Amino acid sequence: MSIPTYQVLSDKQVQIIHAHTLDILQNTGMVIQHRKALEHLAEAGAKVDFSAQRAFFKPGVVEQALTAIPKKFLCAGREVQFDFMVAHDAPPICRSTAGAVNLLDLTKNEVRGITLQDCREIAHIVDGLENTAFTATQTPCDAPLPVYDIQVLKAMLESGRKHIWALVSSSENLTYQIEMMLAVAGSGKALAKRPICHGIVTILDRFIFPYDEIERLLAYGRYNIPVKVPIVPMMGANAPTTIAGTMVQANAAAIGSAVLIHYLCPGTPTWYYFFIQAMDKCTGGNIFMSPEIVLCSLGLIQMARYYQLPAAPSSFEATGARLDDMLYGNGASVSLFALAGAFENASTGCADMSMALSKQGLVIGDDIWAHTRRLLAGFCDEPDAFALDAVKRVASGSGHYLMDPHTMKFLRKEAQFVPGTMPYRPFDRWREDPKSLAGEAQDKVTHLLERHKVPPLEKSLQKELDRIGQSAIKALLKC
Repeated sequence: MSIPTYQVLSDKQVQIIHAHTLDILQNTGMVIQHRKALEHLAEAGAKVDFSAQRAFFKPGVVEQALTAIPKKFLCAGREVQFDFMVAHDAPPICRSTAGAVNLLDLTKNEVRGITLQDCREIAHIVDGLENTAFTATQTPCDAPLPVYDIQVLKAMLESGRKHIWALVSSSENLTYQIEMMLAVAGSGKALAKRPICHGIVTILDRFIFPYDEIERLLAYGRYNIPVKVPIVPMMGANAPTTIAGTMVQANAAAIGSAVLIHYLCPGTPTWYYFFIQAMDKCTGGNIFMSPEIVLCSLGLIQMARYYQLPAAPSSFEATGARLDDMLYGNGASVSLFALAGAFENASTGCADMSMALSKQGLVIGDDIWAHTRRLLAGFCDEPDAFALDAVKRVASGSGHYLMDPHTMKFLRKEAQFVPGTMPYRPFDRWREDPKSLAGEAQDKVTHLLERHKVPPLEKSLQKELDRIGQSAIKALLKC
């Protein structure tokens, strides 16, 4: 028996947020800094103010888009065994963090800039983690800035077989990234059928889509590459100070983005992706996990499910950089978000407000997600699982549960979860080998890097990726 979905909003509150969203999209609209896109939206039924570069969407236009947006789609790995289906009601997954600029070593409490070699190792580690579905590109400090996003995607395609969320800096650079995707997939038709990466398009504050973001969207749409639009409100700063107000703004941005994707790139899949932040009202700083953020995120997960869109909250985010901070934040959110129906739970290995990634954190996050998956699996509820006869037998003095037929019947049917880096171990046993949690995780990192094998790319494909990488360097670095 699976666990019922947890809901924080009443039906009335869902309808209020939906109605306010329709009001914003119809009367406030979105700024689309792209003439051809505005013309296309006008043809699709949107009201367009070309001088203000603003598009307004009537409720009927919004509802039509929400009906037509793909409700289920595939994200592929380099090998079929790593494929997974995306849907609001599909089995939930987790992924590693994205875009980190620093590498945090939790065994030494040291931080440094992340490198291309680190990115290769991250892809390799995630390839070997049983519970992490896919990974994402980072921001290496040793790659030339004009081509860093191209080089890091190349490095991670070479080093792992799982699906990749490929961050990108411009539509010009995206041309080279898509060329790499085409090379790995084999053709445009194959890439559209089995997208090995998905992309990113960014909406700015006040519902603004800059020109180059639309150019990127159109490029993804040509190959039906799934697109993720990060919704990143900070309560009290660039979003209302109230939890409910931030829900409304974030929902309007998410639904407006989905509507835009539908009308500009029909059939292109998308997520309802967000990570909520809050302004620290004492210092003016940023908070990445708090009770207010959890409540807001739970409400948005419920809204995503209302629209039958796959919810992708930042379940593993943490404000601080200590392992204690990461575990505290994860404990407050991961299982709760999953129980609320989140499909994609990001971002394992994340620390220091998404600025840093920890390889040990990837392993610990994978273990936390394994625990959550077991929780979501629920319990056996067939009649004999309630053990009436077994309780009577043992209570009557017939023996004990260890040898009772009921135990023999259900021992494997309802298997006990076995943790990896956080084993069930009392103090006396731990004292025999007093290793820290970070140390336990580092042992697995070392094991994966030394023992886990990732088959290399075919020589012809490797040669083609090298050619694309050199072509990008020559064009973008002018050398």
